[in-house]
Amino acid sequence: MDGQDVVDRMLGEWSWSDYDLDLDQMAVSKRISLLARRLERLAADTLAPLGLDPGEFEVLAVLLRSGQAHELSPSALNRWLMISGGGLTKRLARLEERGLVTRRLAPDDRRSLLVALTGAGAGLAEAAVRAHSAATAALVDRIGTEDRDRLSGLLRDLLRSVDDTGHPTGTASRGERPADSPEQGTPSTTGAQVSG
Repeated sequence: MDGQDVVDRMLGEWSWSDYDLDLDQMAVSKRISLLARRLERLAADTLAPLGLDPGEFEVLAVLLRSGQAHELSPSALNRWLMISGGGLTKRLARLEERGLVTRRLAPDDRRSLLVALTGAGAGLAEAAVRAHSAATAALVDRIGTEDRDRLSGLLRDLLRSVDDTGHPTGTASRGERPADSPEQGTPSTTGAQVSG
């Protein structure tokens, strides 16, 4: 069993069956799925000592990297977060209550809001990004630079080939796409993807 992982064992259990399954495809998708779950768990464990959950971290990280003002509209935030409007509102309310973000009317359009990091929010966001980056580096650095670059390129190609619903690009009807979805291939910052 040396060199095998849980996916190899799962595929071995399928190999006896008469089902017409593409086990190579299954191996790739299952490994991506398992890594995503483990990265999400790693993110939660890393952020908990800072008093953040991965969803709150996503908001702070997007604002931190958004420029010197650390300020965006909710719709611009959501292009990266890919969550419902109600979900974003709840996250912002929690962060605002803790003094980490502020919400104000946009000066050029009083019907729109702008969300900005406070000084405390920027400090916490920077600490969280550093902690998260160190934790994920400890995992990703287990493969060499060449392999990492190749893997990143392959994952980029795969990500660009699906829309935000997970369907291969061009196969989902317009009605199946979330109303506020970003362009296909736009990354989130969470979970497996939680990153600054």
